[in-house]
Amino acid sequence: MKKLILTAATVLAGLAIAGCADNTVASTTAGKISQDELYEAMKTNVGSSTLQQLIIEDVLSEKYGKVVTDKKVSKEYKTQEESYGGADAFKYVLSSSGFTESSYKDTIRLNLLIEAAVKDNTEFTDEEIQTAYDAYTPPVTAAHILVEDEDQAKDLITQLNDGADFATLAKENSADTASAEKGGELTFSTGEMIPEFEEAAMKLKEGEMTTEPVQTTNGYHIIKMIEKPEKGTLKEERKNIEAQLLQAKLADSAAIQAILSSIMQDANVVINDEDLSTAMDSYLQTADSTTEDTSAEDSAATESAPADSSTEDSSTADSAATSESSAE
Repeated sequence: MKKLILTAATVLAGLAIAGCADNTVASTTAGKISQDELYEAMKTNVGSSTLQQLIIEDVLSEKYGKVVTDKKVSKEYKTQEESYGGADAFKYVLSSSGFTESSYKDTIRLNLLIEAAVKDNTEFTDEEIQTAYDAYTPPVTAAHILVEDEDQAKDLITQLNDGADFATLAKENSADTASAEKGGELTFSTGEMIPEFEEAAMKLKEGEMTTEPVQTTNGYHIIKMIEKPEKGTLKEERKNIEAQLLQAKLADSAAIQAILSSIMQDANVVINDEDLSTAMDSYLQTADSTTEDTSAEDSAATESAPADSSTEDSSTADSAATSESSAE
């Protein structure tokens, strides 16, 4: 859906600004296809979802455009690019998912705008923070080497026990190419990794390494714990707890729908095209409406993302797996 929306938005925008006398878009021996014909066809198929996205972007940009700057969008793009192993690898991933650098930055911008809106309209109670703190485990940093063959994993463990450098072997051998570029390092919190990987990692003390290969659905891992911080006091961890709660809110489509609906209802949305008059209905329902429809929100927002987001993300990372998921 996203890929179609982005493409449609680009074409519709082009139609709106075109000013040439001959509005032919394409021609064959069978005749010509005009801009008006193309517009009407696209309006019928994806017009509502495209208009919805454009309205949401406009309204959120007016409110949070000073926060979600081009610099911030580019920074998030660069972060995701590096997580995939560099510009060439990332461009291939984007191309395979139907994105260009520009269209993916549009997706990142929308995600960041939605994140800003959720953050601005969310307050956590002391009880919520205390409950989250009680269950909180600080993120740990571990390094891993992922291979397909168990015998190879055992051989690498032997080399490591004989003094080989973990980071070097990760760069040379790990199938997780994104983390391999960083010596196999991954930073993650409880619940973010596949259970077998997380269980083995959490048993390790700082500096310790698994003595046997750890099998997951992706292959065999050799894991070394790099940093395993102790949980601080509630005061010390409060910002981390609030960030974690915010990420949970950003993963809740119903919560996002409610916040965006409130913002859209205050934006005096007027749609003059009768054919598209219902495009924002799911956001303009009154608070006491019993009708629930979150499908519209799903077409307007991704899910790092993405890339996330900040989220890993956020994330939008909707178009490919992150280095963490490749380690799972």
